[in-house]
Amino acid sequence: MKPTLFDALCVVLLLLSAPALAAGGLSGTVVRASDKSPIPEVRVTATSPALTEARSTVTDAQGGFRFPQLAEGVYSLRFEKESFQELSRTDLAVKAGQEARVDVALLAAMRTRPAVLAPAQPDDDRERAPGWTLQHLPVLVPDGARQSVYRASPGKPGSGVETRGFGVNPTIDTEESRVSEFPVAVDTRAYAVARDYLSRDVFPAEGVVRTEAFINSFNSGDEGEPYGPFLLYVEGFPSPGRKGYHVVRITVKAREPVREVGVQVEFNRQAVARYRLLGYEYLSPNPEPRDPGDEVELFPLAAGQAVTVIHEVKLHGPSIAFGMLRVRYEQGDSSNWRRVQMMMPSSTLRSDYARAAASTRLAYVASAFAEKLRASFWTRALDWPRLLALWEGLGEPLRAREDVARLGALIRKAQALDTRKERFERLMPGGSSDFDDVPSLGN
Repeated sequence: MKPTLFDALCVVLLLLSAPALAAGGLSGTVVRASDKSPIPEVRVTATSPALTEARSTVTDAQGGFRFPQLAEGVYSLRFEKESFQELSRTDLAVKAGQEARVDVALLAAMRTRPAVLAPAQPDDDRERAPGWTLQHLPVLVPDGARQSVYRASPGKPGSGVETRGFGVNPTIDTEESRVSEFPVAVDTRAYAVARDYLSRDVFPAEGVVRTEAFINSFNSGDEGEPYGPFLLYVEGFPSPGRKGYHVVRITVKAREPVREVGVQVEFNRQAVARYRLLGYEYLSPNPEPRDPGDEVELFPLAAGQAVTVIHEVKLHGPSIAFGMLRVRYEQGDSSNWRRVQMMMPSSTLRSDYARAAASTRLAYVASAFAEKLRASFWTRALDWPRLLALWEGLGEPLRAREDVARLGALIRKAQALDTRKERFERLMPGGSSDFDDVPSLGN
C-alpha cells in the first residue's frame, strides 16, 4: 500500500520532534526558608559546559521555574533576589528525556550579626591552617539555619601588612572565605617605574612594586569563551615555586564598552582548600562578609580592554569544576545590573607549565618577577635562575616580542642587582619552606 500524504507528514513531525524528546530539563520551586511561602521574581541562572552561554529565567507567582530543552550534562543553578541571600546548587545531572527537580529555600539577608557560637573544629588538611588565617564561626539565624561570620585570629590585627604576609596577600582557607573579588581598574605605571629603576642600575624599593601592574602590562591575547559582552578565559598549571599549589590565570576582556564592571571568583570548597590572590594588596580587603547593600568598587571597560588576575590555589579533592567566575556590569542606557558567569572546569588545569598557553605562562612570569622584587615568602623556592628559565620557556615567537624580550632583560638585571639578604634563612635554613604557612620574623 502506498504511503499517504498524512503518513509522510507524521514521519516528518516525528523527525523534527526527536531532538526535543532527547533533551532534558531542570525545574523546581523557590520558597522562603522562614515560612515556606513561594518567592516570585527570583532570578535563576543555569550554567554548564554543555551550554554555549548561561541561561536565565525568573520564578512565577508560585515560585516555580523551569529550564526545558537542556542538553545532557552537569549544571549549576544560581538563585538571586534583592533582600535574600544568594544561593547556588551545583553538580546537577541532566539526562535525556528526564526533568530533574530542584527545590530550594532562600534565607533573608542579614544586616546584623547574631551572637557567636563556639568555633567549628577543623578537620582533614585544614588542621594545618596558618595561625594568621581568619577563624570560621558558625552562627544560628532566627529560622534555625546556619550562617558564617569571621573574625581575626587572637593576637593579630584585623588588617594591615602583618596579616598579609610581608607585604603580599595572605593565603585564605576556603572555610573562612571562598570568594575572591578584585577591581578591573589596574594602573600599570608601577611596572614602568620599576623598569626605570632597573634601567638606571637601581634595585626598586619593594613598596613601589605592584604585582597586578606587572601582569597587566602585557597583552593577554584574544583567547576565551564569549559570555555576553566579554571573553572569559581560565587556565592553570602546577606552581613552579609553591609545592602543592596551582597557578590559575583568569582574564576578563570586553568585546564592547561596558560600565560598572565587577568581577568575583567563588571557589568550590569541595575542590579548593586554600587560595591566594596575587596583587591588589592595597585594594583587596580582609575576607570579611559584606553586609547587604555593600558594593564592590566598580569600573568601566572599553572595547578591547582586559584585566588578568592570578591566584594560587591548593586543591584537595576531584571535581568537575573548582569554582565559578562571575562578572557583573551595566551596558548601554540601562541602569539595571546584568551578570554573566562561567564555571571554571578542572579540565582547564594543565599537567605542567609547558602545556599552558603562552599568554598564561607570560602572565605567571610577570607575576613571579614582581613577587621576587617584593621578596615574597611564596617565591622563596623560585630563585632568579629558575625564574629566568621560565621566561626562556615562553618560546618563540613570543619571547622575541619587544616587550617580552625587555622583560627577560629586566629579570637578568634584577638578578645582578639583588644584594638583599635572605630574610627567612635563619628560620628555614637551606631553602626549606612550609608552603602553607609563613614564619614569624619577630620584632
